[in-house]
Amino acid sequence: MLPRTISSLLIAPIAVIITSAAAISGRDPQLSKGCGKPVPSCITLGHGKNRTIASDSAPGVPLREYRIVVPKSYDPDVAVPLILSYHGRTKDMLEQEELSQFSNASYGFKGISVYPQGLPSESGSPQWQGDPAAPSDINDIRFTLELIEEISNTYCIDPARVYAAGKSNGGGFVGSYLACDPTATKKIAAFAPVSGAFYYLRNATTELPPCKPSRDVIPFMEFHGLKDNTIEYDGAQNDRNNGTTIPILDFVKDWAERDGFDPDSPKVDSLCRGAREVTRYSWDDTVVHYAYKNLFHDWPSTFPNDDTNLTTCEDAEATRVILDWFSKWSL
Repeated sequence: MLPRTISSLLIAPIAVIITSAAAISGRDPQLSKGCGKPVPSCITLGHGKNRTIASDSAPGVPLREYRIVVPKSYDPDVAVPLILSYHGRTKDMLEQEELSQFSNASYGFKGISVYPQGLPSESGSPQWQGDPAAPSDINDIRFTLELIEEISNTYCIDPARVYAAGKSNGGGFVGSYLACDPTATKKIAAFAPVSGAFYYLRNATTELPPCKPSRDVIPFMEFHGLKDNTIEYDGAQNDRNNGTTIPILDFVKDWAERDGFDPDSPKVDSLCRGAREVTRYSWDDTVVHYAYKNLFHDWPSTFPNDDTNLTTCEDAEATRVILDWFSKWSL
């Protein structure tokens, strides 16, 4: 496994630039309450910092953790995007920073990256709402809303350009809970799970979790390996026998239908070549799905990462694709 340092993963990806909303869409960005405030003294631009936030999201846990990276280019008077990136079950916020690479300056993202930390279940594994073992008294949606408010009050954020991504259980939380919540969808513009763990509401049933977003169209993108033996592409009982996952393409088609598209009529393209072939399904680039022939339960990358030594081509690299796609959306 690779060492847990961001510097070890800086393998010169082609830059994907996301700056302020004005630079992308031609509109004037909105300004959060943090605009004009000095950078907190504990923050070194371009370096990650672990922080805590007062939270009402879990009984007996008054402080929740997160990791933040404010880029070297940050100007307190210029509103920038915010990406929230959620780790997988049993992982942590540092692992997710290294895996998703949103704060890797080589990709050119000029916004703030935040990596929230999940709370442990009874077994001690950090996780998010959506996993079958998640305690019912933990409200990670509330934690997310508190976190967005905290960051927006401290830094100069464009409130219309807040995004959410995540891996595995973190991806399931993003795609089944944040993207379906009426309040969160007023705050977050687009959602991008990777190897998402999407569960039926109850074990051995086909009942979907409730989904009541506040907007008619929710931009949604998902990435999944066809060889995934943790969250199987065709859906299955998980290896803990406490939950049944939804077939991935069915889950994406549900999002296409919810957004007003014909679920059975996507534009289908083939990317990469040979053993690394990727099938891309797109409904007007609003709902998008990448299916990887060669990958397992992985974050698709052009270089080895903490998930795997297997790689994909640049056109299907998750971080690059997500950053480019996020830049198209605002509230």
